[in-house]
Amino acid sequence: MIVLVLLLCAGSWGCALKRQPLPQSPTDEVRAQLKTVGLAAAGLDPQTQVNAPTSGKGMGAVKGAGYGLALGVTPGLAIAGGVAKGCHASGRLGAVVCGAALAFGLGVAAAGGTVGALGGSVYGAVTAEPASRVDAAETGLKSAVSQANIQAALRDHVLEAVRRRSALNFVTVDDQGPSAVGERIDYRALAGEGIDTILEVSVLRIALVGQGGINPPVSLFMAAGASLVRTADGVEIYAEKFEYRGPGALFLEWAAADAQMFRQEVDRGTRSLAEKIVRLLFPAEPPRESAPAEHSAEPPTAPAAPQPVAAATASSDPRSPTVEAAATESSQRARVDPQRLAVLGTWLGTLRPAEASRTYPASLRIFEESGQLRWELTRRREDRELAGSGDVSVAEATLTLTGTDVTYSLRRVGASLVGTGLGADNRAETLFLMRALGQ
Repeated sequence: MIVLVLLLCAGSWGCALKRQPLPQSPTDEVRAQLKTVGLAAAGLDPQTQVNAPTSGKGMGAVKGAGYGLALGVTPGLAIAGGVAKGCHASGRLGAVVCGAALAFGLGVAAAGGTVGALGGSVYGAVTAEPASRVDAAETGLKSAVSQANIQAALRDHVLEAVRRRSALNFVTVDDQGPSAVGERIDYRALAGEGIDTILEVSVLRIALVGQGGINPPVSLFMAAGASLVRTADGVEIYAEKFEYRGPGALFLEWAAADAQMFRQEVDRGTRSLAEKIVRLLFPAEPPRESAPAEHSAEPPTAPAAPQPVAAATASSDPRSPTVEAAATESSQRARVDPQRLAVLGTWLGTLRPAEASRTYPASLRIFEESGQLRWELTRRREDRELAGSGDVSVAEATLTLTGTDVTYSLRRVGASLVGTGLGADNRAETLFLMRALGQ
């Protein structure tokens, strides 16, 4: 049983991540020391774990056997446990009855475990992806991480966000950040340049994580650190860690189309971490309250003489219908449906036919036309580009795309759309899409 638990929890995907305590903001005393802050990006490579949950058919069979064994022995062990707790009969006959019942429970457990292990191994071998595809996907994902220049990207996103929120002075400090976790950098030379504090930001870990299973959905997990170092004496006056976890997708879907979806999610996670760092360290300054309008010292004027009733009627002013129509149109524009607004734009990702093991690039555009939501879906399969279009209906977080012989049902989960449908060739397809960057 211990071996089974170790098998299920092996790897970054096996067991749930331990939740870290919520990050704490700097004290007012620390914030009072900040005048001109230099931003330094770390020179270290983040710990990267983008391995597949199951590597090949053989590993899938082994894991499947373990899951099947665990499920198969459960009923028999429950019977045996119940007998052991409840059987208090005395005498030879009672002992024989209890022993027989206990043996029956253990026999059921043994038989169930055998059947479960055999069935699970077959299921695992069928469900797991081939080792060659898994190896290629892992290589592509690791390459995407190395090409992202993740540390500089985090620093730049922090700088962009903090300049919108704080009146302090911020400057970038190139090639000054730590090259290893815990490394202390001597920033005293920067004190003479008017920089009183250094904000070090670094991405510490990038991983694909998920619950146990043969081929479960996995999501991007990122961890980052932020610390404030006083340049005058090198004392670290604040340090905290931040985390990001995105929506889930199958492992090979992350690696499809040169890891396009994975690259977008890494950028989204980096931006999210930057926002979390800035909001906690540099809360937005409260807006200045405008001075109340001064009351006029002049005495109030006498009310105007009443106008004839006929002058106030719509029929006496030929422009009133136009004004009324314009006001109605303006009010309709002001009432924007947030559900419709949340789905407008371009979504990029992958499409997987039910009968196929590989995925294909897909692009979905949702737009308004004559007051109606419309969709256009483009996907490439086997060197063919297929396109479809139709109407969109939105009900809470569910989108229904309908067209000529085409129906898709998608659910919006954060910045992603996930669902299934029937294409024009009447074949079932699974879509996993994420909102395009910059929208």
